Amino acid sequence: MKSYLKFLSRNKLYTAIEFIGLAVSLSFVIIIGSYVVQQYAVTRENPDGDLIYLPGLPDNPGLTYGFPEAVTEIPEIERVAMLCPLGLTYKESEVLYCAAVNRSFFDLFPNYRFVEGGADAISSNSNAIVSESFARKHDISVGDDIKLSENEFNVAAVLEDREGTVFRYYEVFLAAGLYKDRYDPFDNFGSTITFLKVRPGTDRGVLYDKLETLCKKVYPDIYGQIFFDRLDLFRFDELFFRDTEMRFRHGDLRTIRVLLLVGLLLLLSAIFNYVNLSVALTGKRAKEMAVRELSGASKAQIVGKYIAESILFTALCFGAGLLLAEAFCPMMNRLLSYPDVPIRIVWSPGYLLAYAGIVIVVGAACGAIPAVIAGRYNALDVMKGGFRRKTKMVFSKVFIVIQNVLAIILIALAITMEAQMHKTQKRPMHCNITDKFNLSFITMEDQTPLKDALERLPFVKRIGKCAGVPGTNPGGQYSTTRDGKDILYRLYRMDSTAFRMFDFEILKDYNAPVFNSVWFSDESFAATGFDDDYQDISVLSQRTTGCDQLAGVFKAFPTNSANMGEEEYAIISVVRPEDIWVGSFLIETSGDRKEARSKIMETYEEYAKEREVYLNYPSWVDENIEAAWEPARNNMRLVELFMLLSILIALLGLLAMSTYFADEKSRDIAVRKVFGGTVNTESWRTIKDYMVLVGIACVIAIPIAVYVAQEYLKDFIYRLEGYWWIFFVAVLLSVIIAFVSVLWQTLRAARTNPAEELKKE
Repeated sequence: MKSYLKFLSRNKLYTAIEFIGLAVSLSFVIIIGSYVVQQYAVTRENPDGDLIYLPGLPDNPGLTYGFPEAVTEIPEIERVAMLCPLGLTYKESEVLYCAAVNRSFFDLFPNYRFVEGGADAISSNSNAIVSESFARKHDISVGDDIKLSENEFNVAAVLEDREGTVFRYYEVFLAAGLYKDRYDPFDNFGSTITFLKVRPGTDRGVLYDKLETLCKKVYPDIYGQIFFDRLDLFRFDELFFRDTEMRFRHGDLRTIRVLLLVGLLLLLSAIFNYVNLSVALTGKRAKEMAVRELSGASKAQIVGKYIAESILFTALCFGAGLLLAEAFCPMMNRLLSYPDVPIRIVWSPGYLLAYAGIVIVVGAACGAIPAVIAGRYNALDVMKGGFRRKTKMVFSKVFIVIQNVLAIILIALAITMEAQMHKTQKRPMHCNITDKFNLSFITMEDQTPLKDALERLPFVKRIGKCAGVPGTNPGGQYSTTRDGKDILYRLYRMDSTAFRMFDFEILKDYNAPVFNSVWFSDESFAATGFDDDYQDISVLSQRTTGCDQLAGVFKAFPTNSANMGEEEYAIISVVRPEDIWVGSFLIETSGDRKEARSKIMETYEEYAKEREVYLNYPSWVDENIEAAWEPARNNMRLVELFMLLSILIALLGLLAMSTYFADEKSRDIAVRKVFGGTVNTESWRTIKDYMVLVGIACVIAIPIAVYVAQEYLKDFIYRLEGYWWIFFVAVLLSVIIAFVSVLWQTLRAARTNPAEELKKE
């Protein structure tokens, strides 16, 4: 091992490039691996996760308070638990995330561990269970009384804080029985989440049919209507990767897949570098290994020595990578827009064992090819100086091609992402969203006092009512097309003021009555199969509370800020303000927006003081769309960071290889210069060899890059077109990178005095 360390010290450039490339790539592999493992661990937090179901509204696993009791008549169900999310105040100012649960909840989810007390505390309506963090923050102990909103509770137990769970953080748990009179058993949809543990072997389809039958029975006037047009059935182990409207923590499968792919490419690039340089340097250790063989070492021992050295070097790189991963982790969480389950670098025995496995696998993989090549030489031939003459550098050339292929693909993908981002952000809205403030709230109180107070503000021009604004997804509305196929609309509901306020680009106007009419985007109009002579929306009208006439067609606006996923078809039902009980005041303003927002919120807070009102992310419409882009932008920057690292690693490898080739060919260059060669001819001869390899890489990379770009773009509704230039730029950049990286070393070798070089022989 001492000879190996001495060898590394004599080849500092190669060692530095190998170490930096492998350590940096391993640091991000550690982070990505931790992210993926920790995300998927959430889906396995409950061992019975595949037996626990949550019936609910579309994309919302919540029904009503009476459903958990009604569902017990289904024989396949073994246990029923319930959870009612609540917002309560503590000390009159601090809003807490609370939940009312029944006793079965803690039986069904034993991961909730108690620091003091136990689950039986929830059996009394006067008791409260608080989180460890909440108790510590407010110096609360078991036995203390706390006041939540207008009610007093006795703290009977303290729960351990939980990490890496699909459940959102609740500071206080109360007994579900306390709210029995607060909720109508079969009203207030979404107020109660029902957990059903079924018997092993229960068929999901059979369970769904029985639950749907029960819904039709207990919700006879509601099921099949606008907001409950179908039952959705969530399975607990699938919940984390489902969109559940903020009810639970959420993971992003698309980001996981992208990071896995890019992380793999980054690691492969570093491994190729390591193997390439190790193979190239095999000749420098040829005499050392020949002496070992002549001293009695077997071929297997020599091969084993190479692999052991590689594992040692990888272990050192991995150690540095772990420290870098710890340092980079906050940046990664920021670029991932602070995921619901943030990345943590864990040092537990299980993780350390996995780290050791990675070191062994990567180290053995990196050392295997150099070991095989080292095992093929003849000791006597090496001692006679024949090894250098037989070295063809086939492996090194293959790896140079592979690295250039990776570089071209990654450059092309990075440019594609930037171009698509620019195009999507520049997508025309086809409506006026400037100076529109969306004051979104939920209440059953009289809203007239708030509207009157807002209208008195000097900068307020007009106020409308709406549920959903352009650039946001208001929820789905199922119907059928003209030929009977299912279609999912994005349903926006507005009063006539809000509709006029957006100044939509009207393409067709059928002069329908102002109210109880539906406007279609041109995309939804075409997809439905309507035309000027056929406009039967009778099926749709059953689910739009009587909006049974087609008013006209408007130019489609984006229904989500990222413009990703399947095509989404927008429709707008224009109704009277009193028919929008869940929604927003759309306020058009003039003048200073900062001052306007401040005064609007002051007015709202005055209104909400004595009323039961739930505020829901008030914002300017255009700013909200811009802010919604932030996660997509951050994810793109993260992927581009990995791509840049991979390209830099490939560039460093090319630089090192050009240095090696220049050293290897210096004697040949010197001889040709003696017989009339010039610096220009010898430089071009060497550079040409590299350019041939780059050309081969281009031929291989372009079709792959085209395929990868197409796969990336297919998720966008408003996608980039005519992007052939991207691949030309990617090839041009890779050629420039390769040319520059080899030029200065080649010139150095070509300018060397041939007499000085030949003296070395």
